[in-house]
Amino acid sequence: MALTRRPLRLTFLGCGHIGSALLRAVLPSVTKTQSSISKITVALNDKEAQTRLQKSFDGKLDPSNFLCRKNVEAVENADAVLFAFPPEKIHEVLAEAEMRKALRHKIMISILARTPRAEIAQIINGQDTPAASTADNLRIVRAMPTMGTEVHESATLIGKSSNPLESEAVELGAWIFNSVGRVFHVTHDYFDAATGMSAFSNALTTTAVQVIAQQAVAEGIPKDHAIAIASQCIRGMASLMLSGTSPEQLQWSLSAPGSITGQAISRLKESQLSAILESSVSAAIRRAKEYRT
Repeated sequence: MALTRRPLRLTFLGCGHIGSALLRAVLPSVTKTQSSISKITVALNDKEAQTRLQKSFDGKLDPSNFLCRKNVEAVENADAVLFAFPPEKIHEVLAEAEMRKALRHKIMISILARTPRAEIAQIINGQDTPAASTADNLRIVRAMPTMGTEVHESATLIGKSSNPLESEAVELGAWIFNSVGRVFHVTHDYFDAATGMSAFSNALTTTAVQVIAQQAVAEGIPKDHAIAIASQCIRGMASLMLSGTSPEQLQWSLSAPGSITGQAISRLKESQLSAILESSVSAAIRRAKEYRT
């Protein structure tokens, strides 16, 4: 999806693991005619981190597009800013008066974990502004990509907005994150719950494959082969569910009398796994709703 408006200059404030994956995905489109982005600048506060990142993008991004300790300059020369720094550094990065002034009329896309729009807006508008009334005059889009970003299989959450000022920001966010997977537009009412659910899904998948592989190795299957087979099986089931087949339909179709899968499903149900999963999902969602203080 290309924006119907003019291409925008995008600045990354920070560029960690997820930020680097996004940068790699978006860069090839910058030179294309229908690109939503005309220029990308990366602003970092650590010289060593800048040097490492610059080397990893050698030849793919002009060296002049990497700035160190020039955050305000990078924002001033941008139309849109992606917040990709550690969330605990939010005050350090955004609270400076010149930075707050530079950001007020920019599109802002935040991938800061457990950081609501209201908190970002309150910092930019001034700490004395009531949090409940600060977000309406700014264009802030909250997004939460997953680890699958690196292999273009992210399940990215993007906060829906009824604010007309944010339509371009939401459209830009969707364009960026569609380049690394699938985008899900969610309301702010359940954004945090969906974040917790996503985090638990990742934890469950890795733990399940680890246990399956351990048992498979005990039966003589090479570990790398076991991991690959289990992962592909999970990928196949996930693809069927993404295509519209419900988990209940899959379980029914796999549970023919005497089938290995049917027996496995019965054992899982008998083991009280559902109760354990319910408790663990709830804990992950509670954690996602615990904003930093």
